[in-house]
Amino acid sequence: MKNPKLWSFLISFVTVCSILAASLLVIAYGRGYRLDLSKTSIKPTGLISATSDPIGAQVLVDGNLKTATNNSFSIDPGWYTITISKEGYISWQKKIRVQGEVVTRADAFLFPTNPSLSPLTTLGVTNPILSPDGSRVAYIIPTDHLDGTLAKKAGLWVYELSEGPLGRNRDPVQLGEIDPNFDIINARLTWSPDSSEILANNGIIYRLYQINRPGTFTDVSTSYAPLLSDWQDERITKDSQKLQAFKQPIIDIATSSAKIISLSPDETKILYEATASATIPQVTKPALIGTNSTPEQRTIQPGKIYVYDSKEDKNYFFLDPKEVKLPKPTPTPTGRYVRPTPTPTPGIYNAGDTTFSYIHWFPTSRHLVLTLDGKIDVMEYDRTNWVTVYSGPFEDSFLAPWTSGSRIIILTNLNPNATTLPNLYTVNLR
Repeated sequence: MKNPKLWSFLISFVTVCSILAASLLVIAYGRGYRLDLSKTSIKPTGLISATSDPIGAQVLVDGNLKTATNNSFSIDPGWYTITISKEGYISWQKKIRVQGEVVTRADAFLFPTNPSLSPLTTLGVTNPILSPDGSRVAYIIPTDHLDGTLAKKAGLWVYELSEGPLGRNRDPVQLGEIDPNFDIINARLTWSPDSSEILANNGIIYRLYQINRPGTFTDVSTSYAPLLSDWQDERITKDSQKLQAFKQPIIDIATSSAKIISLSPDETKILYEATASATIPQVTKPALIGTNSTPEQRTIQPGKIYVYDSKEDKNYFFLDPKEVKLPKPTPTPTGRYVRPTPTPTPGIYNAGDTTFSYIHWFPTSRHLVLTLDGKIDVMEYDRTNWVTVYSGPFEDSFLAPWTSGSRIIILTNLNPNATTLPNLYTVNLR
């Protein structure tokens, strides 16, 4: 007769071993190990997580259809060309490195092949200016072409760049009407650092308008100098606080061998022009795995533009200004307002410097937008996937990305035979 205690022990022992073996197999599978029947062995594989916006795109690996987004799949370690494509959109492509037991991301924001245009304004506008936080556009509607009740619409307006209920555009708000005591039509507009106020001046009178109090203003003609000084101090303080989030070696390079152009919306990347030869020190040791496979350049050269990514501690060459053709100045019809040249504002990165005003961050914080001669291009911060999203007329190089990334705003006149004034239009990306 069998020993009951021994039999009970064996059952418990086998059960525990089976659970442990199953757990190890699940862990190994989750880490990317797969059974190679041809070699009767277990080999490590990597995982590719492919996503797209919009979803439902095809994922091709070295030209072969693999799956659809949003999905993950295992693949042998190595270098692959990943293509993500969807009908009606420009294909996304990147060469990535897959490592064993590591998840590699392939995230594509797809831009439409033929985007549509929609008007935001219809009465003609001048002097559009984007707020520092990118959430609003201020502009002026002149009076000389308006009659009757439409004349009441002339003045200073603000458009909020976000969707209202049910995805509809929010209505613009008129901050200031025409006043015989103040030439608002030819006023110069300046946003406060917190995007809550606008200073309008015609060189003699200075009026301060608050966004949350339309129709009212404060005359600051005798105190505008201290106000602008306070704004400058606030801007410098904010710039310093943003820069403090980076490692000290990066701060040292940014302040000694570079001119910061702007930070990405999520404040993790620095767009800058090198002012002296230098080498970007490695601050993350050991280097992270499963990061962007695009080759980086840590040795920078004066006059060239780079992007530093603090999340992955990587530095990428972005652009040589000599390789792009910038827009030509827009001819100004007789009697039309001429925008004054902005005065540079001191700071860690110069908010008033128009040298690189043709480069804008896209809300994704992964793309930059270039306003070039007769077209608008978008590319990823590591210089990959450089595509043209709009080719056509637009004026004053004005561009404002919608906060959701669903569209970009341009200033253009699609019917110059009917009016000399342009309007704000959206280039719809979604």
